[in-house]
Amino acid sequence: MNIKKIIPLSLAAMSVMGAFTACSDNKVVGADEQTNTMAQGTKPGSSNSLKGIPYLKEESAIVALVGVSRGTAVTYSHVAGETGYQTDSVTAHESFDRAVQSILNIDPTVRLVDVNPNDPTVHFATIYPDDPGDFEKNHTTYVAMKDEDGLIHGDISFRDSYKSAVGLGKDVSCGITYVGGNSVQMSFEDYRKTYYDNSHYLGFSSRYEVYFREKDHPMRKALTVIKYLESTDSTVREEFKKDCTLENGELVQNDGFRMTCWATNAELKDGIETYTDPYWKKYATYIIERCVSNQSIYDFIQLF
Repeated sequence: MNIKKIIPLSLAAMSVMGAFTACSDNKVVGADEQTNTMAQGTKPGSSNSLKGIPYLKEESAIVALVGVSRGTAVTYSHVAGETGYQTDSVTAHESFDRAVQSILNIDPTVRLVDVNPNDPTVHFATIYPDDPGDFEKNHTTYVAMKDEDGLIHGDISFRDSYKSAVGLGKDVSCGITYVGGNSVQMSFEDYRKTYYDNSHYLGFSSRYEVYFREKDHPMRKALTVIKYLESTDSTVREEFKKDCTLENGELVQNDGFRMTCWATNAELKDGIETYTDPYWKKYATYIIERCVSNQSIYDFIQLF
């Protein structure tokens, strides 16, 4: 099922994009030019936030992707640990690949750190008192690319944290909404309608996550890590089931979309429950390679 929406953009956002388009009519916008503009952009959630495209989480990403001439590829990325954003429309594919490789090649180790995320003494604002958002920015990679055909690769998000505890979990997800196995672009209203239908889960974003439950969690089991997959791909789901068994795991959820495995092969290292995921690259690759829209961005964004 393909749902196509023509989504009018806010006047403020269109004025920003007008500046991009004016530049891109005659030349390819360079990385430094766009990076500076991104830094001056409005924050998501502001009055001129582009709320009509729920699967692209960053407003400035949308501006960057539509702000170059047709036939030009552009990548918008924020790589964990680096300040600001990088937009590169000259070597967009290389920029996208670099961000993807940074996700695939991370150390897939999680640890049951002795931190209660609900403890106000370890809240974001306490860890980073000057800017609570620094915690998320420094532990998140976000990347999206518009290729020469207008198709969107991503957005792809990777978090190297769980709540406020670094190291407790890692996850990678594709922001494109899927219904019935097909990627769709839809308004927030349609998204909310299809997300739940008589309590049945319909719309979802493909995702892979591995994490420990906090020590005070009522369902926590010793030396047990939680592995979570969202997918409708029967082949990948069968692989996940087999891999769960190989890790002495118990498949506790399998509803056709979501799968949860309790893997019991975590180890104690220096007194800390530790788990290194042997399948991180396998499932992260699956999520990333399939995170491509089936419509051109110009089919569902109309500039006035």
